[in-house]
Formats: sequence, C-alpha cells, structure tokens
Amino acid sequence: MSSNPSDISFSVYKVEYVGTPNHQAIYVETNPTASQTRGGNLYHVSGNLLHGMKYEIKTSYNPECSKIYIPRLTRKIGIIAQADLPRFVAECCEEVRPPPAQLSPDKKRLGLSHAFYRCGQWLEDVVDLAFAKGIFKNPQTVRRRAQREMCLKL
Repeated sequence: MSSNPSDISFSVYKVEYVGTPNHQAIYVETNPTASQTRGGNLYHVSGNLLHGMKYEIKTSYNPECSKIYIPRLTRKIGIIAQADLPRFVAECCEEVRPPPAQLSPDKKRLGLSHAFYRCGQWLEDVVDLAFAKGIFKNPQTVRRRAQREMCLKL
C-alpha cells in the first residue's frame, strides 16, 4: 500500500459460507494486518425467499473468524481505492435492489417466469456494476498502468 491516502487501495474478494445454497458476499480487506476481529467490511444481502432479503454491511469483520466460512471458495475479484468505498456503497450496493420475496407462505413461487434471485445473483450484479463504473479495478490492469506511467517519467 502507498503512503499517500488517496493512493491506498484494498483487495476485494467473493467469499462463501456453508448453506443450502452457500451464502455469498463481497469482502473488502481494509486492514490485512489487523487482529482477527478487525480485518475489513462484508457487503451482502441476508434473508430468505419467503420474506425477501435486505442489504447489510458488517464492519470490522474477518470472514476467517466464522465457523461456516469456506476458505477454498474465496476468490479475489479485484481492487478498490479507499476513496471509492463510499461510491461503491451508494452507487452499487444500494443501487442494486436486494432479492424480494419469491415464495408465498404456502411455498408457491411468486413470478414463475424467472429463476430465483438470491444472494449470489445480487453479488454478481453489484460486482458487474462496480467494474462498469470503474470503482473495482483488475489488479493486473492497475499494475501495468503504473509501470507505463513510471516508464514515461524516466
């Protein structure tokens, strides 16, 4: 990480937890060297198909502290600049609607024309939007751009 606060960027991961199906969330590692209880922020939707889901942020969080975390399914998505975290929340997480109720109390599907929209689909929509808006970046692209800029300065 750089010493200039405007240049600080964080790793972004897709994390999964045991469930039927597995629960999926976005984890931004804001402090990789912190104690186990203060590693980053978890962005996800929680709830169920009967009552619908709501968007939540868990701060000061480390997925590895959860007994149902599945480490082998963690995947790095990209990076985010520290300055872009508020944009990510406002323009992506809060912009993509959480999954609504999709089952009636008697377990009949509401809206038979589409597949269930769950936490994993919400996550993919948020990630796609974050990349489209330039909030998430591919680390290789950022590294190549920085190397090019350094060569131009020489």
